[in-house]
Amino acid sequence: MKRFYLSPGAVQGRRMVFLGKDARYICKVLRLRRGDVIIGFDGGGMEYTGTIAILSPKRVEAVITGSTHTNDSPSSRVALAQALLKGSGLDSVIRQATELGISDFYPLATRYCIPKVKKEGEKRLERWRKISVDAVRQSGRTANPVIHPVRGWQGFLSMAGEFDLSLLPWEREKKRSLKSVLTGLTDQKRPGRILIAIGPEGGFTDMEVEEAVKAGFRTVSLGVRILRATTAGIATIACVQYELGEG
Repeated sequence: MKRFYLSPGAVQGRRMVFLGKDARYICKVLRLRRGDVIIGFDGGGMEYTGTIAILSPKRVEAVITGSTHTNDSPSSRVALAQALLKGSGLDSVIRQATELGISDFYPLATRYCIPKVKKEGEKRLERWRKISVDAVRQSGRTANPVIHPVRGWQGFLSMAGEFDLSLLPWEREKKRSLKSVLTGLTDQKRPGRILIAIGPEGGFTDMEVEEAVKAGFRTVSLGVRILRATTAGIATIACVQYELGEG
């Protein structure tokens, strides 16, 4: 059964209405027909089942036959902060992190970032949000993660206190592994909000790491291999979810 994102205002009474690109996709690409059953989700937890009643490349309407509110978010909310990457690297990270169930994504401007902050404006932010919505649709999630605007390093560190556990994977950390930190958590000390910070292709500077530690981050090792910036965050999320029983 096909799933579609419901933009604000798409639910009108007992009908789901799709216009523009969504209508053309349903009609011309998927070639669905009147009477076919589809699912719509609003990104806030509501999911609707409907039967297509009106079908054209400009407008598709489905009569709602059922609705449910689902909370499929992990009990421990995991947020990922990733420094800006070259090319479409961040697009891939956002897509995969969304599939894994992150609650928030924070793009970061750090010392060794190659893309400039001024180039990561509202247009790029809207692209990232569309990528995350598509990943929500594909993965069966009902709630969209929050994709935040680009933040500078100092501004980002100031919010570390909002999280119960803040992790910074660092290739020069030799004593403390990610596993040792996570297995040390009990049900009584289970973190409700977890923040993971990943650097750019060139990594974090020593000063940035020192500042992060002072702000409350724990540096952790991901093992003997040096992971690419596009891989490190995804690997960390998967490990965190597994150790906390969310995988």
